[in-house]
Amino acid sequence: MQSIADGQPLGEILTSRQKWLLVFSLMIAMFIGAIDQTVVATATPRILADLGGFDLLSWLFTSYMLSSTVVVPLVGKLSDIFGRKLFVLAGIVLFLLSSAACGAAPTMVSLIVFRAIQGIGGGMIFASVFTTIGDVFSPAERGKYVGMFTGVFGLASILGPTVGGFLTDHGGWRWVFYINVPFSLIAIPAIWVNLPSRHGANRPRIDFLGAILLSVASVLLLLSFEWIGNQEYAWNSAPVLSCVVVAVLALLAFVYQEARHPEAIIPLHLFRNRVFVLSNVIVFIVGMGMFGALQYLSLFVQIGLGASATASGLITTPQSAGMLVASILGGQLIARTGRYRVQSVLGSTIVLGCMLFLRTVDVDMVKWHISAVMVVLGFGTGLVMPTMALVVQNAVPYRYLGVASSSNQDVRQIGGVYGVAIFAAVLTSSYEGAFTDQLAPSVRDRLGPEVVTHFEDPTLPLNPAEYRTVTATVAARDGGQDLLAAASRAQRESVGIAVRDIFTGSAIVAGVGILLCVFLKEVPMERRFRPAGEGEAAPAEQSPPALVVD
Repeated sequence: MQSIADGQPLGEILTSRQKWLLVFSLMIAMFIGAIDQTVVATATPRILADLGGFDLLSWLFTSYMLSSTVVVPLVGKLSDIFGRKLFVLAGIVLFLLSSAACGAAPTMVSLIVFRAIQGIGGGMIFASVFTTIGDVFSPAERGKYVGMFTGVFGLASILGPTVGGFLTDHGGWRWVFYINVPFSLIAIPAIWVNLPSRHGANRPRIDFLGAILLSVASVLLLLSFEWIGNQEYAWNSAPVLSCVVVAVLALLAFVYQEARHPEAIIPLHLFRNRVFVLSNVIVFIVGMGMFGALQYLSLFVQIGLGASATASGLITTPQSAGMLVASILGGQLIARTGRYRVQSVLGSTIVLGCMLFLRTVDVDMVKWHISAVMVVLGFGTGLVMPTMALVVQNAVPYRYLGVASSSNQDVRQIGGVYGVAIFAAVLTSSYEGAFTDQLAPSVRDRLGPEVVTHFEDPTLPLNPAEYRTVTATVAARDGGQDLLAAASRAQRESVGIAVRDIFTGSAIVAGVGILLCVFLKEVPMERRFRPAGEGEAAPAEQSPPALVVD
């Protein structure tokens, strides 16, 4: 074993061959977590057919998101103290076991529970992988490697629906979870051999209370907005208001705890760093304005354009191809120049242009036009999101690398959830007004209040059982086919109007993102690791334990 001085980065002691072996090992781990997020959606109809529990469907994804979001900041801080290896390996093992449990789940409730555990493993993997890149490569070098890892994520997004569909059709939906097991078994020994460990006699005080308070605040805020986004509760309902109030109180208590604890989960002095704050705000804005809005593009494609769920995935998936190309090219450019502001502004401008295009969608649009703009949108996103991951790492001393990386991932996830909730309100409000205008009074009178009520739900065609019942009822009447065509056309047009309003709001948010990128201070990417205390004040804390290379 080779001993490394306290706080010394891995990049200063690993050979070029060791670095590439480690990069390949981390890519395997990254691919495992990334592809799981896309293959499950493809298998959802078969899962419902086998296990039932349609009313619990949203929790199949919400449970994963909540648990992964909660674990990221804690793992980020602890990995700064104890090293990344422990958490990468623990995350992969937990992901392996929970994936096997998901595949064997006998009920929807048990599947949701196992998905929550799987989210913890996935959160540990993602929180550690990008931070480890910062351990191995200096800020100026990180660009091309972060771009490669973002490319892996994009590749997983492209392959996921196809792989998920193939496994579901030929082996059953349980294999979309079982497939994680062999990949995990490959990743574990690769990480074990190629990622150095951190050992030391120091045992700093862990801020468990801060971790609990942050977890409570995060879960309750995310849960309340998830409820709103899924239209389970209104904004002013008791469950939502209760969650928000308790979350705010927990957040205030968290800030007080962080101000007094020597090993804060998120050191408050980092918020005096303008670049750290602004880059995270940009990620939040992009997550809210783009990822939040894009959730409803599939709704338009399936209802407004009459495409199937599979076709909807094929239409929107090309975004990942654009992101794959842009993240690699953008990373290489940053690695060569050490500059990032122009690239960030360009990427944000491309995103704005795509949002402006998407606000022109209508029911007569050619489907491939949307696919084309999704490629361009992915390209713009690929220039911004990986860049902000680099910026936030470059903005802080090396000892806070894990904290910085995890904060970047967290605010992106939270921004997306908030965007989904906000645009859900836009969808509901716009659709109601548009449907009233689009449905002729004579048609409304002939359909009757009970049938009209069903069509006032924009997601009616996505619930096959209810939709068949409603259409059969209408078709059985005199002139039923004409009535059904008029009601369906009104619904499609109204969804298009609502989605256009959503992308109008998204374009406004994207415009704010451009302004923030313009005012982002450009700190040149350094070709060496930045020691603690250089360039900013940091409180005196214990030195991190020494590193040992196996």
